[in-house]
Amino acid sequence: MMDGGAYREFDMAHVPLQQHPAHAAALSAIGTEARIIALPDGGQATAMLRRFGPLGVALVPRGPVWPTPRAADLADLRALRPHLPKRTALVVNAEAPIPAALRAWPLITPQTIAEWDLSAAPDELRRGLHQKWRNRLARAERMDLPIRHRPMPVDPGHWLLRHADRQARDRRYRSWPPALIAAHAALGTAQLFVAGPASAPVAAMLFLVTGQRATYQTGWSDAAGRAADAHRRLLWHAALSLRSHGVRLLDLGQVDTENAPGLARFKLGTGARARRLGPTLLVV
Repeated sequence: MMDGGAYREFDMAHVPLQQHPAHAAALSAIGTEARIIALPDGGQATAMLRRFGPLGVALVPRGPVWPTPRAADLADLRALRPHLPKRTALVVNAEAPIPAALRAWPLITPQTIAEWDLSAAPDELRRGLHQKWRNRLARAERMDLPIRHRPMPVDPGHWLLRHADRQARDRRYRSWPPALIAAHAALGTAQLFVAGPASAPVAAMLFLVTGQRATYQTGWSDAAGRAADAHRRLLWHAALSLRSHGVRLLDLGQVDTENAPGLARFKLGTGARARRLGPTLLVV
C-alpha cells in the first residue's frame, strides 16, 4: 500500500531490504499491512502496521531512506505520523545514527552489521580477503564440492527453511516465517546456493536480492559441510555470482563480537565493513 504519492523507485545499493518495495509486497502477501510513505523531501519509509486491540504499532525497520544516504532527524520521523492510523505508536529502527532528540525514546541499542562492497573486480575482491580467510577458501576449493545456484522454490516447507527453523529454536533466536521467504521467492528475489551432491546437500545459503543490494537471509551446514568449509566456498561463489548480476553491496547481517565472535570473524574476514546502525526509538 502506498501513502503520500507515487512510489519513488530506489535501486541504489544503500537502500536496505526492509525498505525495498519487494519486501513490502512480500509482507502484504502473508497478510501483514505494509504502508509505503512518501516524505515531502524525496525520502520514503515502509511501515509495518499491527494492531493489539484498540492500539496499533507502526514499525519502520531501517528507515526512512533517501536517494542519497543521510541520517534521519526528529522532524523526518514525525513527518510519518500524519500517514498512520490514529492511536498508533511509532517505532523506528533508524538506518543510521541520529542525534539525541527530545521526545524520542530509545528502546533498543544500535546493532552493527557487516557490508561487503562487491563493486571491485573479482581478483581485487579476492586480494581483499583476510589472509587466513583466503587460505581456507583455497583449501575449500581444492575439495571440489559441487556448487549449485537457482532461484529459491516457492515452498514454505523447503528443506533449507526446515533446517533454519530448527536451528533458530536450538540457538534461541527468531527466524523469519517460512511463508515470508516463500513470498519473496514468488517475487523472484530469493536466490539459493547449495553445496554438495543434489541428493545429499551438505550446506546452503539463501540471499534476497533487491536492486543493487543482496542480503544474507539464512544458511545451514551439516558436519560434512563444516569439515569442508562449505560455507566459505558458498559465500565466495555467491558473492561473484551476485556481482555478475549487478549486485554491488552484500549485507551479511549483524556482527556480534561478544556473543558470536567466530561468526563475526567469518563475516569481517571477507573484507566487509562493520557499520553501526541507529537506535530503535519510540517517537512521540
